[in-house]
Amino acid sequence: MRAWKITEFGSVDVLTLDENMPKPPMNPTDLLVKNMAIGSNPVDYKIRENGGPVMASEEAPVVVGWDAAGVVEEVGSEVVGFSAGDEVFYAGNLGRQFGSYAEYTPVDYRLVGKKPKSLSWAEAATIPLVAITAWETMKEDMNVDEGSSILIINGAGGLGSFAIQLAKQLGLTVIATASRQDTIDWCKNLGADHVINHREALAPQLEELGYANGVRYVFHCFEVGLELGDLMKNVVGPCGKMAVIQYAKEGAYATIDGTDSWFNRKTLIHSFMFARSLHNVGIEKQGQLLNAVSEMIDAGNIKHTLSKTLTFDEAKELMLLQESGKSIGKLAMTV
Repeated sequence: MRAWKITEFGSVDVLTLDENMPKPPMNPTDLLVKNMAIGSNPVDYKIRENGGPVMASEEAPVVVGWDAAGVVEEVGSEVVGFSAGDEVFYAGNLGRQFGSYAEYTPVDYRLVGKKPKSLSWAEAATIPLVAITAWETMKEDMNVDEGSSILIINGAGGLGSFAIQLAKQLGLTVIATASRQDTIDWCKNLGADHVINHREALAPQLEELGYANGVRYVFHCFEVGLELGDLMKNVVGPCGKMAVIQYAKEGAYATIDGTDSWFNRKTLIHSFMFARSLHNVGIEKQGQLLNAVSEMIDAGNIKHTLSKTLTFDEAKELMLLQESGKSIGKLAMTV
């Protein structure tokens, strides 16, 4: 098969196209998926640059990428509910050597959902990772209450774009952040009730909207740094919760006012959708939620946010575009 591999970690130049890589081995619980399209996420270039749970070497190259849509080619002996020829989408497992930047990927069937019938391959490939992250964060970790308010930071990004839509489906008042007119319009078109500027202090803008004591939920869909303490104290309201999608930068946790968090019963959540598959904890829930999201999409309740599609040969360009931080919505490449 053709696959984009890395044998060391570093810049985009370490990404190499192997024209004749052997098809990867399968576990009894695996589906071998022939990828028709591949979704791009920040985790792709972060693993390429800094490494991850699986080390890369000349003897054991790593194929990056964790979002895709395709056709089931082979079915493992312990697989239930899938057959060869099924159209599926998945986000995969960060702890495996073979990711989705390839013509074929082995993936545990419990992490796989049936592809939305109403979407193209490229559109469907952009859904799984952000859908799982948003769903687990809001429905499981936050356990959001209908009628409450949520602030989604970086609303026009890939995750933020999906989170806005899911939050509306869960009955929340959505306040998104964006800084340019095109990203502001993007958030409003996805259903955000209000849009404020994340390049300015958030608390005064929330006060103007009537949230002088902060909001009930904050979903930080971007890297968080030393502003963490200010967000917890001045943006998260009493009995509120804030979720971050990666471990905050060095020194950020020291900025949190512990007395304020305790006295006002505030919760900080770390959202990491690969935790289930890495630790084999309830992984079947991810396949189930992907099927639920697929139904929501086909019913017209949630739409894809694909903004640009490249080809498989343009994987480096795709990764650089993702890395630039200037793209809106989601990016994909067709195989």
